[in-house]
Amino acid sequence: MSFKLVLITICMSPTLLLAQLRQDTTRKVNYLAIPIVIRSPETSWAFGLTSSATFKTTDRNDSLTRTSVVQAFGIFSLRQQNIQGLDVNIYFPKERYILFLLAGHSYFPDRFWGIGQTTKNEDMEKYVFEQMFITPHVKKKISKTLFVGVLGDFQNVFKVNYIDRGLFDSLSFAGKSKYHVLGFGLSASYDTRNSAFWPTKGIFIQSQYCVYDKTIGSDYTFNKWITDIRVFKKVFKDHIIACQLYNYSTFGNTPYRSMGMLGGADNLRGFYQGRFSDNSMYSAIVEYRAPIYWRFSAVAFGGIGDVYHKPKDINSSTLKYSFGGGIRFAVQPKEKLNMRIDYGYSDNYNKGFYFTVSEAF
Repeated sequence: MSFKLVLITICMSPTLLLAQLRQDTTRKVNYLAIPIVIRSPETSWAFGLTSSATFKTTDRNDSLTRTSVVQAFGIFSLRQQNIQGLDVNIYFPKERYILFLLAGHSYFPDRFWGIGQTTKNEDMEKYVFEQMFITPHVKKKISKTLFVGVLGDFQNVFKVNYIDRGLFDSLSFAGKSKYHVLGFGLSASYDTRNSAFWPTKGIFIQSQYCVYDKTIGSDYTFNKWITDIRVFKKVFKDHIIACQLYNYSTFGNTPYRSMGMLGGADNLRGFYQGRFSDNSMYSAIVEYRAPIYWRFSAVAFGGIGDVYHKPKDINSSTLKYSFGGGIRFAVQPKEKLNMRIDYGYSDNYNKGFYFTVSEAF
């Protein structure tokens, strides 16, 4: 599952909530700690706590440096899942360097439908995994809009439980028992967006290539290549068209938890994340974003995508689609950081609500 925080605040009056969320521009660091309740197709209902610190590494009025965020959270679901995570985005002065760090632990009763483009809804089987991971990524600015970076990825899956002689047990793929993977890679990105959270214009293009090999301590040898292209265009006052093309490819002996997984809060909403899994996946999503009143905005979205084992397997006959809409509430209007409530739909089986912080892309 994606570890972007999903939350709705609870146990607070509206007045107290707004007081908690209002950013104090006279302070160098703003802190926030709130209880949360979550619902998604992957977790059902879940409850927990999130805390965050937002700050600038330079003067708070410096328009050349975006606001840094350090966020920690923990959630526990009615499906006996628990997730703890740390999400760090630090923009150093004039953004000469940028640090991204995602780390966490999860114990996660999950669902499995098999591997490939044509798995069946009725074949769903439950299994459980527990893991820890850390993914640091440092970027260096080489021009106003160009960045290069180095990244690492460590994932330790130390528990995998599944039904004896079931679907998970009977299929042949890597990662059925405990393992760890370690990889290092490079990135290149082009970024002309005017905001990290709610861009009204600009282009973001990023490509990452990471190598996992037994010679550096990984249990499996494979490569991973991710390409993410986003375009934002204002069509008229404060109304935005946002588009994303995304491809996640792996080559080699890829373990299951490192495969491409379609669906989730940041991909084809409505599909359970992992409803379709294979070595690789791709998606194309379009959103229309429009203000409503005060801190509230509305979004309509639609997308298509699929998984594939090799590029020659890509075909239009197995394309998946989903569409839906949602409401946004500006937690920090100056930074355009939003809470979002989305509903995604593909069919009567693949549908669901998402309560999330920040946009899908």
